[in-house]
Amino acid sequence: MTQSENLSTRNAYMRLTCGITMTAFGIGRISRDSNCTGGRLMIIIGAMKTAEGILKYCPTKAMMNSTMKSVMDSSMTSAFGGQAASIIPNIDQLMKDFAGGNSNANSNSNSNSNSNSNGEKNNSQNNNSKNQSNDQKQNNNNNQSNSTNS
Repeated sequence: MTQSENLSTRNAYMRLTCGITMTAFGIGRISRDSNCTGGRLMIIIGAMKTAEGILKYCPTKAMMNSTMKSVMDSSMTSAFGGQAASIIPNIDQLMKDFAGGNSNANSNSNSNSNSNSNGEKNNSQNNNSKNQSNDQKQNNNNNQSNSTNS
């Protein structure tokens, strides 16, 4: 059975850090009380998280992804009467994107959001410049009225 990385680098660093910390706390608890079940449990879980961080592979996450895929396939098949493959041909790609396996979808959505935010910025800049020109006109009118009053 081959395994591929299913954790990002940041996630792996966090698991490694938490795993080492949990292992250290577990060892500390066992050093005070040799019959401490909580300390033993912390060592086991900490070692597991450390291994996941080093390998960048989480078996629980892989199992959940495969379960999610089978549930999605069966629900799509039952919902569309066995025609799910023709309606959604890229279910594997969608599941990879959902699991974080493909960054192309993220870059496309980021470029779209950047263009929207730039458009919004341009509109707000245009509104600001209009407000400034209106303020300048008002100041000129005030100056003229003050000069005629003097």
